[in-house]
Amino acid sequence: MRDHITVEIPQQWVQGLDWEQDAILEEIIQLGIRQLKIRRALALYRAGNVSLGYAAEKVGLPKRELIREARAQGIEPAFDEETVREELGK
Repeated sequence: MRDHITVEIPQQWVQGLDWEQDAILEEIIQLGIRQLKIRRALALYRAGNVSLGYAAEKVGLPKRELIREARAQGIEPAFDEETVREELGK
């Protein structure tokens, strides 16, 4: 994996922002990466192949954060009796 990546961003994408270049660009990149991870994790979950916990782990997000985002988008985790027993440690 690379330590640094160079990206050219069109000026019109950041037009109108009152910004200190480094700080704003860093925030933009962090937010974009976070949203991409959320989108990919939820796509994995919706495909029905993985749990929310595994999807979160796969993309590098905390499970609680992905669950919060899923609920915000109207996605509720599926629970069956086995899942409830596992979560309760029984």
